[in-house]
Amino acid sequence: MLGLGLLLLSVIALPAPASAHHILGIPHYKYGTDYPQIPFVEVQATVEQYDMAFTYFPGTPKPGEAVRFKLYVRNRDDATAFKEPLTVSIYQKTWIGDDKLLVEDLPITVGVGPEGNDYKFFYTFDDAEAYEVRLNFPGSNGPEHIPFPVGIGETDDRPLIAGAILLLLGAVVSVAVIKRRQKKRAKQRPAARTRVADEAAIDGGEVEALGSATASEDLESRRAS
Repeated sequence: MLGLGLLLLSVIALPAPASAHHILGIPHYKYGTDYPQIPFVEVQATVEQYDMAFTYFPGTPKPGEAVRFKLYVRNRDDATAFKEPLTVSIYQKTWIGDDKLLVEDLPITVGVGPEGNDYKFFYTFDDAEAYEVRLNFPGSNGPEHIPFPVGIGETDDRPLIAGAILLLLGAVVSVAVIKRRQKKRAKQRPAARTRVADEAAIDGGEVEALGSATASEDLESRRAS
């Protein structure tokens, strides 16, 4: 099953952010009162003083099925809901290279009535893949792009898991090779210093021997004269 396993891999694959937003925990299934037999997925995040709850229904959507997305943004300082217009971009995840852009800057607004504090939009995905809905949020230091993972359809997770394991093993092997090279270089440095010292000692000995030989020759010459 693609489901939560693929969502977890999507979260692992996210780059470490150098910005003010944070994804809290991992995506998880929940059950609502309207359709208690069908789960939805919730992902929580924070941006500066704002808390976000991003959900989509159904929690295990199929290709070609309309997915309902909802987003609730609350200011934790005064508990008020954020209601300014926002946009989202939708990407198909790729494990090598850049993600594939499907929709750019889709406008979303809050609803009315009971859902007056929620942003709601729909989207239909064609293929059983891992996707990402990136919320474009106006942070105090510039736009923040918060990635929310979305898994569509069912497929075999084993190739993805095997790929993740191979990436991890590759990283471990790379670190081991680097450490081995560093140790080898560290051992070579004292050996090189010893060799230089030995060569210097040999050179000094040769000079001393040459000086002694020269002195002896001078002495013999004086005696002969």
